[in-house]
Amino acid sequence: EAAALFSDSLSSPVRIQIVKALYREGKSFTDLSKMTGLRGGNLLFHLEKLQKSGMILQRGERGEYQITCRGYEVLNAVAELLEKLHG
Repeated sequence: EAAALFSDSLSSPVRIQIVKALYREGKSFTDLSKMTGLRGGNLLFHLEKLQKSGMILQRGERGEYQITCRGYEVLNAVAELLEKLHG
């Protein structure tokens, strides 16, 4: 399960950027598009990967994207691991 999470959900710098951006507050598709420089289907591809892995969710059909508890836990675990490796 961990390997699948890292190889799929967090294998892309764009997906890591999205999860980090949602860490403090929810963001709209437009906000995420401006932040990543991706539009339409390209951004949707990354958002769907993160949703399928349970890292983020969308409030309503056109609502904000938000990080989930699992997303917080995974991001914090990655930060801890990086700190141990580099600290």
